[in-house]
This record gives sequence, C-alpha cells and structure tokens, in this order.
Amino acid sequence: MAPWCRRRDFEAVEICREVDRLLNLALLKIPVLELAIATRFYERALGLTPVFVSEEYGWAQMEGAAIPLALYVPGNGGGDRQPGGTVDVHLSAQNLDEHIKTAKSVATDAAIHANADGSRSLEFTDPDNNIIRIMETPAGG
Repeated sequence: MAPWCRRRDFEAVEICREVDRLLNLALLKIPVLELAIATRFYERALGLTPVFVSEEYGWAQMEGAAIPLALYVPGNGGGDRQPGGTVDVHLSAQNLDEHIKTAKSVATDAAIHANADGSRSLEFTDPDNNIIRIMETPAGG
C-alpha cells in the first residue's frame, strides 16, 4: 500500500481502497532465440541484473527496472510469441541522453527520436530483432 495511505481519515482510506483494486504490471516478457546472448545484451543495454537464468526452461528473469523483465525461448513454457518486431510495452526513464550511452555499447542502431506529440523516445533493436522503446519521463514525473 502506498505510504500516503497510512493516513486515517475517511477520504484517504477510500482512495487507498480504490488504488489497491487497480491492476499493475507484474512482468514484462520478451521472446528470444538465444537466452545467453540475450541475457548479456540486456545486462549491457539496460543495466539489468539477471536473478534467475535457466537454459533448461528457456527463461531468464532480470531486475533493475520498475517491473521485472523476463526473457524466454518460445515453446519452453514462457509463451509462444516469436521474436522480432515491436515489444508491445514501452519502458520509461528520465534522461534518455544518459541511457543512450549505455544502449549504444551493444545496440548500434540506438537512437533518440522526437515524437509527434513532443515527447522523446530511445529506440533500439536487440539481437533477436525485438524493437525496444523507452519513453522519456520528465524530471519529477
């Protein structure tokens, strides 16, 4: 529960109950062909840390983002989406100018784009042709 939910007044308690009913993201899964190669790529491109890797199950779970990121080999129990194309969830971060330095160390196509709505995004392709997009979050937002 959010720290501000510790208040005891009626209005705060009702708001906290509503917040607790909201759905949250639990895990972001990305299909890959070579688990070891992809794990090393995401360690270097995003600064993530593997906390569980199993070649046998075709699964690697990584931490270092707001939600855990999992890499999976299709057909091994993690899912059946084939690698390649746009990952359907966008990450977010402040200061894309710093993040591009890390991403470019392993993703030569990493680039910051100015979007039509005035926002910026960092985009790059992983070794399995999955397109990763990181939307810039304004400082304090």
